[in-house]
Formats: sequence, structure tokens, C-alpha cells
Amino acid sequence: MVLLQSPAWAEGSLGLDEVLVAVRSAPKLVSDIQAELDKNGLKAADVICIAARHGNQWKYLGGGRAAPYACEIGKRNVQIDADRVYFDSRGKLIGDLDKADPMRAKTFREDNFRWTWAP
Repeated sequence: MVLLQSPAWAEGSLGLDEVLVAVRSAPKLVSDIQAELDKNGLKAADVICIAARHGNQWKYLGGGRAAPYACEIGKRNVQIDADRVYFDSRGKLIGDLDKADPMRAKTFREDNFRWTWAP
């Protein structure tokens, strides 16, 4: 289960293949996930994850998924967190989750991925 720290978020599902696109800038994480898939004879398309979902107060991003991501791959779970910043329609940085105006935020970028496996 994903624990969310802001009332602006709800949970939503997405495929592990979508998570792999989101975390592609973290090659070690991608490699770890791929190794776990291979160990269990799974493909990314076989795995459904839970993620935070932007609420409908986000004019352009409502319903969009973002970290934290939680995925069950075989008998193991991976929890992935990230730093996130938002940009307006001109690509100008407008801040992180606490500072960005939901009416102006058109895109966001995640980086500094951190993950833990259990068990």
C-alpha cells in the first residue's frame, strides 16, 4: 500500500511498463526491476503497480500518476519515491508539490529516485 502525505493525492493503478518509462533516468533501478522480472519469468506488462494520482484540482495533470510507486513483482515488493518539480506551459519551473500552482502546472519531472525492496 502506498502512503500518501498530501490530501491532493489519491491512489491509482498503472502498469510496470509505465513505471519503467518514468524511472528510466535511474538505470540501476531499471536493472534491479528487470532482474526481479527475469527471476520470476514475468514481463513488465504482467505487473500492475499503485501510484499517487494527481487530483482533479490539477487543471492539466488531473488523474496523472506520479511517485511514490509500489509494485509487487513475484513475491517481492518495490517501493519507489522521487523528488518532483512542476513546470508551466512555457516550461518555466514553478516549484515542487508544496509550491506549484495546480492551475498552472502543465508538466512535471521526477528525479532522485529512491527505492526499497521487501522482503
